[in-house]
This record gives sequence, structure tokens and C-alpha cells, in this order.
Amino acid sequence: MKRSWVGWSVVAVVAIMIGGALLAAPDADAQRRPRGLNYNARPTYGRYTLRTGFTPDPWGFPITAGGGRNPIDVATLGISDSATGQACGQSFVTRNPDFKFTFQAGSQFSLVRFYVVTQNNADATLVINQPDTRWRCNDDHGQSNWGNRLAPSIDFTSPQSGRYDIWVGSYDRTSRNPGTLFVTELQNNHP
Repeated sequence: MKRSWVGWSVVAVVAIMIGGALLAAPDADAQRRPRGLNYNARPTYGRYTLRTGFTPDPWGFPITAGGGRNPIDVATLGISDSATGQACGQSFVTRNPDFKFTFQAGSQFSLVRFYVVTQNNADATLVINQPDTRWRCNDDHGQSNWGNRLAPSIDFTSPQSGRYDIWVGSYDRTSRNPGTLFVTELQNNHP
């Protein structure tokens, strides 16, 4: 279960007064969550529960990609994709997640894929905090035989049950990019 986000855990803060300055060390959980993104905040577009085998597949959710009036650049937060180890690149998002999905995994499907298609071919991005609080991020899917190469896509093989917090951002800081976030368990569904 994810804990409430306050930036520093009061219990785990070690404070030392040196020459009038207060120095503090965050706890291990605070180091895993980047400052600026609040995965426990109310999502912009809602909360949904999906069970493996959901229909229709893909399931689409209308979105507007981008970081709004006060965007946060994920590249400045020092987080890395837990699957690739690569630092998350430029991605302007809002502080609050766009969606919270509670997913109930099963044995019938070994994949859950999240991908975004924008109506204006904007360069959308995806940032996901998975149930174990590790992070995933993607800007361009990189598949030569898929559609718009600027569309982001993140696969979870043998997906975990639990809550997936999702931010749909934009690479170029634009904020009015209507589109759809898709969720699928089928390999043939992609941007």
C-alpha cells in the first residue's frame, strides 16, 4: 500500500542543527518518490478498476496530454525506468496523476500495455508509478511497424495486481493535446 506523500517522513527525518541551518535526511520511501509528483493525489481524469480479461480490449479513456499551467519536467526529478534503467527523459506533466487504475491480474494474459494516441499527432509521453512504487516512463514507442512513432507505450509483462498511477504528458511542454489513453492485454493492440 502506498503511503501518503508529504515529501519527508516525520518519523524518519534526522535533523541536525549546524550553524543555524537545519539539515534533514529523507527516509528510503521518500527517496523513491520524486519531489513534485504526488501519486496519492486525486487524479485529474478519475479512478478505474480493471480485471484481467476486461472488454472492450483495448479500453480507451479520453485525455488531454500535457502539463497544464504549471508543468513539471520529469527529466529534472532524477527517476529512472525500472525496466530499462534509463533515466526518464523530458516529459512535462501535472503534479497530480491523470489516472489511477486498480488492476486485478490473472493467469489468462501475461501483458498489460498502456499507450497514448493524440488527435493532433502531438509528442505525448507516459509516466507510470506501478503497484510496487517503481517507475516506468516512455516518450516514443520505438517500434518500426507501429503507427505514430511519437506515441508512448509501456508494457508490463506478468503484471502485478494493484494500483497504477498514470501521467500523460508532452515532450514539448504543450498542454492542449486531446487524445486517448488505451489499456490492453492483447499484443496486437498498439499505437
